[in-house]
Amino acid sequence: MPLFISLKRILKFGWQAFNRNQGLNLEVIFIMTATIFVFSSLFIFNDLSNFLIAKVQEKIDIAVYFKEETQEKEILKIKEEVYNNLPEKIKSIDYISKEEVKEIFLLRHKKDIYFQTLEEIGENPFLPSLEIKAQNPIFYKEINKFLVDKFKDSIQKVSYFESQKVINKISNLSLGIKKTGIIFNVILALLVFLITFNTIKLTIFVLKDEITTMRLVGASNWFIRGPFFIQGFLYGMFSILIVNLLLFIISYFLTPHLQTWLFDFNLLENFKKNFLTILGWQIGFTLLLSFSSSLFAIRKYLKI
Repeated sequence: MPLFISLKRILKFGWQAFNRNQGLNLEVIFIMTATIFVFSSLFIFNDLSNFLIAKVQEKIDIAVYFKEETQEKEILKIKEEVYNNLPEKIKSIDYISKEEVKEIFLLRHKKDIYFQTLEEIGENPFLPSLEIKAQNPIFYKEINKFLVDKFKDSIQKVSYFESQKVINKISNLSLGIKKTGIIFNVILALLVFLITFNTIKLTIFVLKDEITTMRLVGASNWFIRGPFFIQGFLYGMFSILIVNLLLFIISYFLTPHLQTWLFDFNLLENFKKNFLTILGWQIGFTLLLSFSSSLFAIRKYLKI
């Protein structure tokens, strides 16, 4: 039998097997869609978490607060010395006097009770400071060490540890969500495997007479097995189509609402930009899942 005709018939029989158990097919596609959706969402979430961490790191700096008795000229000298010793690590370093701190505070709190309280006190309780932005967040630890080791007698407090806690919290939250997603995905993948396995098994039992006839007329083993692999393949392709349609719709409608909360992260553009990568992983993941479950069912129940 010519290869093209054999392939055409395998595809035809595979489609017929797929159509025979529509109720079970819907169950397989539903669970597989949920599995691929979670799997795909992990890629999008990874981009989102990396984007948010980078944005937070951009906004975080080190604030160095000096003791009350530290003179302005001494602080400016420290500023110059820090920059000269760590020029490749520091992006910017700004001096903020206690008067400027007070003005900023009053401007931010002019409508609440803190404004009135500070006005009644009359004195300026704030400390002068240096605000330091690093070229890269990994440099903050070294900058902090340099400041504490060399100028500890002049410094009241350095905000390095508070800034680091914010970054660590976001990183830990991101890692926790990724782990939960992976565990959930593994559970769903097992469900897909079992349901696909049982569906292929039932199809083999339904087609028992046809398989016997194929054997009698001399059909090859792969000609008999092929339609069941096609059946598993179709489950995956329909699921991928549904998942990507859902991801597009969700991204389209959620993007305008989420951008305000997510530092202008564009969910739709991210999905479009990474679509081919996500699609490639979806196909690989789906083929592995559907073909492995089909293979196990065929080996166990299709005696040829």
